[in-house]
Amino acid sequence: KTSSAAGRRKQKVKEQHAAQAESVSTRVSAAAEDQEVASRGRARHRTRAPDTRAGTGGSQKGVKASLGPSDGKGGQDGDVTVMSGKVTKNPVEKTSRPLSVGYDAMVASLQDKYLSIVAAYETRLRMFQAEPGVKCFMDLVDSPAFHERLFSPVEFHLLTKLLLLNEEFVCQLDSLCAVARGLHMKALEQSRAERLHKFTVDAKAKRGATKTSPFSSILSMISARGRAAHDVSIRLLRAETTQRCKIISLLHMPPFREAVLPSFVKGEAYDPDSDEILYTSEGVTLRAADPLSGVELLRDQLQHWLPLVAPAVAAVETQWWIPPSDPDEAKRQHERTEAVFHAAALFVTSNAFKNAAEQWKTSSPEMTVSDPDLKAKVETAVLRLRSYSEEAVQQMGQQLKLYAQSFRQTARANLRNPQNRWDPLPDSSHAPDIRGATEYEARNAPGESAAAKEQATTVADVPKTQDDQGGDGPAS
Repeated sequence: KTSSAAGRRKQKVKEQHAAQAESVSTRVSAAAEDQEVASRGRARHRTRAPDTRAGTGGSQKGVKASLGPSDGKGGQDGDVTVMSGKVTKNPVEKTSRPLSVGYDAMVASLQDKYLSIVAAYETRLRMFQAEPGVKCFMDLVDSPAFHERLFSPVEFHLLTKLLLLNEEFVCQLDSLCAVARGLHMKALEQSRAERLHKFTVDAKAKRGATKTSPFSSILSMISARGRAAHDVSIRLLRAETTQRCKIISLLHMPPFREAVLPSFVKGEAYDPDSDEILYTSEGVTLRAADPLSGVELLRDQLQHWLPLVAPAVAAVETQWWIPPSDPDEAKRQHERTEAVFHAAALFVTSNAFKNAAEQWKTSSPEMTVSDPDLKAKVETAVLRLRSYSEEAVQQMGQQLKLYAQSFRQTARANLRNPQNRWDPLPDSSHAPDIRGATEYEARNAPGESAAAKEQATTVADVPKTQDDQGGDGPAS
């Protein structure tokens, strides 16, 4: 019995231990599972926000942490995010606000400067218009045929004064426009850099999205006024250079005798098999029967006539030019006289080729060329004459451009050194060709002067290339 009782007690204790062990095992397993689940939650959350606790809301807190610290602690994620290009709204506002304030101040400064320049110009223009005889002259300026008329000495003096006044205005607007354009481009680059910093996706599309800046409005205003002033300068320059070219062509140009064209042009008998030989100034032989020979002979004569222009310039300057005290301005005046003399000579050259081409047109009633081969040669010669004429016009345009650039340099010099500025005198001593013409008229009887004037008004308008005279006006 005793052993049986003891055995039963042992069995009971064994069963109790087994039950306890199973209960503990069950609780440990459950705890392990809970720990695993909790551990996974913490692991996910820890990779996003180490300072937040595990829980059901850990994922949402991790999203907030990717945009920046949400609880005021642990700002490292926010710093890294900004460095990686994901800028929050507040930092952008803090960055752009001082730039905007700075740009506003610069725009206001540019506008004040622009208004000051315009006001000063308009004041000077009103003072000029108040001078005797200017009102009638300004009426001429507005007329369509302004550049075609032959000006009196007084009118030419007013023309040069008005041109210089306007050129100084153009120079001031050019300088201000360059400053505004530089600030505009800098602001655009700043805007592009901010967009590229903020938008890493589709950066190319964002690059060219904006072409305006805080300076766009004032830049457009300055550019528009500059273009208008530039157009006025072109009109005045065209009138001045046309006047000087006409006077030079009539009074100061060395004489030129045009070549005698082949006889068939005048409808006379023409022998295509003629053995007659023509010679250039260098002794080059040309067949008289070939129409191209007449073209080359004319060109040869003109090429040997053009070098005579330089001595003519020297003679006119020696007799009628009064150089200013400033050596730099004296150099510019000499350059302008040279340029306008060469422009006048090239005008004569162009006209000589043009007139020959008109005579040789096969559609002309004077032409009696019936042979197809000869007619083809004549037409080829006409094309070459026109080509030479256009070449001379282009060269004339280059000379007029040099004239305009020199005048612009005078305007800039006046602005840089107003105490030593140059202004035209009533006797036009800066333009010896004009001064010489004035003295010529004074020496001759009124009838002869009027006849000379009538002849001058028939001279064709010289500077056809007013666009080449434009120089460096502002671009929009």
